[in-house]
Amino acid sequence: MARRPRTVVPQEPRRSSIWTALVLLVSLVMTFSVVTVFMVRNHAWTDEFLSRLPVPGPATSLAADPSLTGQMRIATSRAWFTKLADQTPALVAETVVVNDSLVPVRNVVVEATVYDGEEHVGAARVSCGKPVSNRLLGRLRREELRALRDLAPSATRPLATGEKLRCQVAFTGLKSGAEEVTFRISSAEPLPGHPDPLLYPGG
Repeated sequence: MARRPRTVVPQEPRRSSIWTALVLLVSLVMTFSVVTVFMVRNHAWTDEFLSRLPVPGPATSLAADPSLTGQMRIATSRAWFTKLADQTPALVAETVVVNDSLVPVRNVVVEATVYDGEEHVGAARVSCGKPVSNRLLGRLRREELRALRDLAPSATRPLATGEKLRCQVAFTGLKSGAEEVTFRISSAEPLPGHPDPLLYPGG
């Protein structure tokens, strides 16, 4: 159809550049979220992928973080007095460690310190994963309890990200009273296949 003079042809509406940018931004965020979740849940694949990047040194491993123990936290703690089978008084302290790091760990060790007011009256380091019930504690003698604490944990099941682990320590022969027990995560090891974070302090 031929156009007549002064005939105005309506233009098609143009898509706003702002909406295009928003769509691209949302797509990028969703893609990044999916990739992040996948990498967190598949740490072995992530370590292998990061090791292929053109970055010098082993610091690209998730487990090569020197603050691995700092990424774990103590959730709850409690302490109580009891008596062993030979009537030895004992102070039992228990805590729960949560793995907030991105890699599974094993051989978690905590350090417990006992205070009587401001005075330090006792300290012990113990491997987590071998708590004892109150009933069993009442059937053990002092020497038997000491031998039990010296044994390695019966299970070396890794502590995955977000999981919890009970840690328990018993104090006997305290020279004075006890009013407070503090816990500190002393050490933890990444699973085999990961470099030891202590070997790479600059990671």
